Amino acid sequence: MSDETQTKQVTKTTKTVSVITLLPVYPEAGKAPYPVGTKLNVPPERASFWTSRGIARLESAGTGEVNRVGPSADNSVEAAPLPDAPPMTPAPNLPGA
Repeated sequence: MSDETQTKQVTKTTKTVSVITLLPVYPEAGKAPYPVGTKLNVPPERASFWTSRGIARLESAGTGEVNRVGPSADNSVEAAPLPDAPPMTPAPNLPGA
């Protein structure tokens, strides 16, 4: 074979952005989704789309922007009082009793 008939392999370098998923992301229909918190490398256009819709956050953004419930939230929440029990119904009259 000559060099002219062989196909040339061209390697493209595409820029990717690291994102961390905030919702499950399905790679293909019928496959299991990537779980929440998965780090993915995606094109910048997709990263911008996902971050604008709350699907993922940029890894470089850090965890400061993520809303989390802190341990101090347990101290400020009071338990609701139990509701009154419904009135008890009388036992049915059984035949032959």
